[in-house]
Amino acid sequence: MRWTFSLLLIANIAFFAVMQLPQDNSGSDTMASHTPYRADQIRLLPEANLMQEQSLSQPAAVPEICLEWGIFSKPELERAQNALKPLQLGENAITVRAAAERASKFWVYISPLKSKAEAQKKLAELKELGIEDSLVMQDNNKWRHAISLGVFSTQEAADKYLAELRTKNNVKSAKSGPRTLEEGHASMLIKASGENLESDLVKLKLDFPGTELKAVPCSNEEPVS
Repeated sequence: MRWTFSLLLIANIAFFAVMQLPQDNSGSDTMASHTPYRADQIRLLPEANLMQEQSLSQPAAVPEICLEWGIFSKPELERAQNALKPLQLGENAITVRAAAERASKFWVYISPLKSKAEAQKKLAELKELGIEDSLVMQDNNKWRHAISLGVFSTQEAADKYLAELRTKNNVKSAKSGPRTLEEGHASMLIKASGENLESDLVKLKLDFPGTELKAVPCSNEEPVS
């Protein structure tokens, strides 16, 4: 009996000692409850592809568009510059650049008359016939006091308009031919913008027959002195 009691006492002491040991298994429980990353699904993005994706997310730069108006002789250029002043485009809004050497177009014209008075009289007669797009040439060259009826990019277009003038308007003295630009001709590159700018320039262009107004990429050319 005494032996049995001693055995039970030793067993209780051993059980008590075991229960006092630390039971820390939180780390294993946490790791067990955590969903591991799938290493096979992780993809490293190359630097080149990363930069490409970033560039695609950014909008592409839109090229700056300007208006080019020309081509003018030196006297006509000064007159056109004065005509632009009321628009108040700004000091750096207009760049004058020289026309390409030997550039040529084709025009319909009436040969130079003896004086400015005769040229103006002929101009009035043309307007009575319904021809508004005409201009007395003021250049100090062989074309002074000639009358320009239109400038075209091809001889075919000039001939077509000439035939129309002769049949519909009875303008028998008109001719067509190449118009080679001489030294001093230039155009204006207009960098300003605005809702009414283009319409204002179209109206001004009516006073400069033979000139062309078109949209072109802006450039950094130096102005012509």
